[in-house]
This record gives sequence, C-alpha cells and structure tokens, in this order.
Amino acid sequence: MPQHFTYSKGIVYTPILLNAIGVSTSPLTVSSNAQLVAGAKAVAIEFTSAATTTRSGVLTITVSMDGGTTYQAYSMLISNAANNATGTLTRVASITRATSGTDICWMTPETLGAITHIKATLVITDSTPVGTMTVRAVICY
Repeated sequence: MPQHFTYSKGIVYTPILLNAIGVSTSPLTVSSNAQLVAGAKAVAIEFTSAATTTRSGVLTITVSMDGGTTYQAYSMLISNAANNATGTLTRVASITRATSGTDICWMTPETLGAITHIKATLVITDSTPVGTMTVRAVICY
C-alpha cells in the first residue's frame, strides 16, 4: 500500500515562526502559530536579535503529540553550547538572548517521531524600543 505524506521527502522548509517582534512596553509575551513537523528527521530553531542596543528575550518551544490540540513544554532542546570532547549534549528548556546575535538549538531526533506540531513562545523582558527578535525553524524531511 502506498504511503501518503503531507510533505516532500528530502526537502528542507525554513518557516519564520515569529517575525521581527519589537516592543515598547515590557514584558511582552508572543506565541507563534502551530508549525507542522510530523515526519521530520531534524528540526533546528534559530533565534535572532537584531537590536542596536541591548534587547533581552527568552524563547521556549512547546510541542503537540495529538495533531495540534494540546501543547506541552519541550525541555530537551540541544543547546549550541561549547562542550569538550568528552562532554555530553547540553539540553535546555529555553534560550535567552541579551544582546544582538543569533542562537541555534536543535530538537532531539529521538523525540521527533511522536511530535506533530511545535510553537515558539517569546518573552521580551525589557522595554528598549530599538531592535527586533525573530524565530525561524529549519525542518528537514
């Protein structure tokens, strides 16, 4: 029996989950729409602050295993933290940016088989009115 996929195998999608979020009052909490990741082999999250002054924010990822109805916190993001050769992967529940730049983290391949959707939640913790924050996913099938 042929299988039916809702995605193209071997394709990489790069949806922007939160685009250029800025704030003049704080704190501000913004959540993305649900992003389908069912069948993905790998998911990376890119968190960028394009601030000309200090802009602080905390990014968390929630996941759904029931088709996008119920979401739970995902505390197994693999951080891009430097480890020595004998170190293990650093797993985190959130990513914090306090300056301009980009952080990258990955979702563990072992857990992707059960996850159908993800959402990004960003809490901007300062009221500096200059600069924005963007969250992008890289989804590999």
